[in-house]
Amino acid sequence: MDFQKLNIEFSNMQSMINKYNVLLGNIKNKIKIDSKELLKYETKIKNTKNNIEKECYKIMAISLKDEIAFLNDLIKEEDVNGNESKSNKNV
Repeated sequence: MDFQKLNIEFSNMQSMINKYNVLLGNIKNKIKIDSKELLKYETKIKNTKNNIEKECYKIMAISLKDEIAFLNDLIKEEDVNGNESKSNKNV
C-alpha cells in the first residue's frame, strides 16, 4: 500500500470538506443579512405613506423572501443528500 498517495487523497478530502464548510457558512451568513434587510423593508412598508415607494419596498421584500427560501432549500437539500449518503455507506 502506498501511504504517500493515501495521504494526498486524505488531504484532498480535508480541503474539499473545508471548502464546503466555508460555502455553508457563507450561505448562512447571507440568510442572516437578508433577514435583517427584510425586517427593514417591512418596517418601511408600514411607515411609508407614498404608494409608489410602498410598492417598491413590497417588491424588494418579496425578492428577499424568495432568496431566503431558495438558500434555505439549498441547505436542507444538502443535509438530506448528506444524510442519505451516510446511511448508504453504513449498509
